[in-house]
Amino acid sequence: MKAVTVLSGGLDSTVSTLIAKNLGYEITAITFNYGQKAVKREINASKKICEILDINHIVVDLPFIKQFKKSSLITENEIPSLKIEDLDSEKAHETMKTVWVPARNLIMLSIASGFAEALDAEKVFIGINKEEGLTFPDNTIEFVDALNKALEYGTLNKVKIEAPLYDKTKEEIVKIGREIEKKLGLEVLKYSYSCYKDNGEDFLHCGECESCMRRKRAFLMAGVEDKTRYIK
Repeated sequence: MKAVTVLSGGLDSTVSTLIAKNLGYEITAITFNYGQKAVKREINASKKICEILDINHIVVDLPFIKQFKKSSLITENEIPSLKIEDLDSEKAHETMKTVWVPARNLIMLSIASGFAEALDAEKVFIGINKEEGLTFPDNTIEFVDALNKALEYGTLNKVKIEAPLYDKTKEEIVKIGREIEKKLGLEVLKYSYSCYKDNGEDFLHCGECESCMRRKRAFLMAGVEDKTRYIK
């Protein structure tokens, strides 16, 4: 029983990978380099997570995405900061749109599905979630269902995308991740990397971008100790 996971090194994709591991899949995790500002930290976090979970890790380069020149993740545009109390506001929705990378999940899942077919894997796991699904259409179960329909025709072995966290909040995701950590007797959440920025050290978060704020709130509301290192 084999699976591919799309692993950015972030909280959601880490827990999605944990779920696949807990289900007994032989996993190949794929981290994509599309020129994002935090790519070095994301790759190093993903590598560490894969070492702990004893799973295969592949880095796939997508240099052409830099040509899209739209998202603050891949341009010189400043990544906006946000306060925790603003996370559910209209301001947060507008802020999230500045980090939107055109067709990113569509591109990555198509490539991951190709790897899955080549590796004789039946599933591709992705960590889309409820919070981001409110803003991004490619973080919804409707997107996954539509892509799965296409994969019935686009792959010979009918690879299927699994989104086990699509209806979960970040708080719930932290709780799920911690429970699996306890069951497997290991610790990986503290090595995940959520920050949009490269802060000069592995696992060091800025503590003020929207992604960091959502991470902080998730651990706080879940009642789980946050071992993340933050600058602020």
